[in-house]
Amino acid sequence: MSFAFLIPKSERSTREGPRIGWRSASTLSFGSPSLRRPEAGFSPPIDVYETETEVVVRMEIAGIDPTTVDIMIMQDKQVLIIRGRRSDPAAGEPRKYHNMEIECGEFSRQIRLPRAVTQDGTSAHYEDGFLVVTLPKGSPAAAEPRSVPIE
Repeated sequence: MSFAFLIPKSERSTREGPRIGWRSASTLSFGSPSLRRPEAGFSPPIDVYETETEVVVRMEIAGIDPTTVDIMIMQDKQVLIIRGRRSDPAAGEPRKYHNMEIECGEFSRQIRLPRAVTQDGTSAHYEDGFLVVTLPKGSPAAAEPRSVPIE
């Protein structure tokens, strides 16, 4: 059996080993080829949906301390910004990986909201590895960007 690694055209000039779609990073042992650990960040998956009275954003952030996550609402632009960091528990320890899929590093997501929302009554909570931000629907208004605490 043979394997082919697809390397994006912009990265074909480097021959350090398979890139597996990751950005620039430090090299870790993975048998004989090198494996790249992301340092430039990642993008946690999200769901955005509406009910009759609110817009809900649900983000998968398992393994991330919710106290290190920043949530900012920009009401006038209908944008929600969520930033944080997943730390690598094995940072600095030599390890031989056989599989590595959990992404570490910083993330930042700017979510364009489908409807106008109001900052008043906005809430966020963390449960079972998911961050859920609930934004009441409202009329667009010019307001200063505001942080949303996680309950």
